[in-house]
Amino acid sequence: MANPQPDSSLRNLILALRAEKIRFIIVGMSAAVIQGAPVMTFDTDIWLDLPAREYMQSSNLALKLGATMRANTVFIFPDDLMVNFLYAVTGLKSFDSEFQNAHRLNWLGLRNIPVLPLQRIYQSKSIIRRPKDIAHMTILKQLMACQRKLKNK
Repeated sequence: MANPQPDSSLRNLILALRAEKIRFIIVGMSAAVIQGAPVMTFDTDIWLDLPAREYMQSSNLALKLGATMRANTVFIFPDDLMVNFLYAVTGLKSFDSEFQNAHRLNWLGLRNIPVLPLQRIYQSKSIIRRPKDIAHMTILKQLMACQRKLKNK
C-alpha cells in the first residue's frame, strides 16, 4: 500500500463509512504500515461492524464511489486502491471489544481513525499462519520491540 494522498479514494471511503455510521477498524498490514511497519501491502483491509449478510451495504457504498467489484468483498477504486471488507477477523475478539481498544490515529487528513494495534495484528496472524503471515510476524515482533525500547527511554 503506497502512502495514500489526502484526497484519495481511501479517504473518501472512510468519510462515506462515517457518513453512513458504519463503524470500522483498519486491520492487517495496512494497519501495521500506519504504525510504522517497514513493509508494502497491496490492499487495505477494513473490518466493518456489519453482519456478513449485509455486505451489500458496503458493496453499494464502494460502487457509488466508483469502485469495481473484484469479488464479494474486494473492490478496486479508480486510483488503483484495493480494499477488502472484512466482517470477522480470525484470532481476535468481537468487533466491539477490538474497536474499544483500537488506536485512534490521525491519517489522510482525518482524525480519530480506528486502527488495530500491532499486538492484535500479530495475534491474528499467529492464528492464521499463512506463509506471508509468518513472515509478517517477524517484522511485527521486531517493530513492537523497537517501540517498547523507545517508549522506555
